[in-house]
Amino acid sequence: MLGLSRSGYYRWCGSAPGRAARVAGDARLAGRIRGVHAASGGVYGSPRVHAELRRRARWSTASGWSG
Repeated sequence: MLGLSRSGYYRWCGSAPGRAARVAGDARLAGRIRGVHAASGGVYGSPRVHAELRRRARWSTASGWSG
């Protein structure tokens, strides 16, 4: 009918929680990117936003924060 194997369908169904977690993580990251960009007055480009996110990640890891 659809040209799918039964095993492929069940593998796809089983991976739904992983896909949902990735979508949620992407949404959190997008929010962080927008926050860094807005805090810079809209002047930070992708290299500086990336550097700022890495700096914040190191700070939160060193401080024992996560998430």
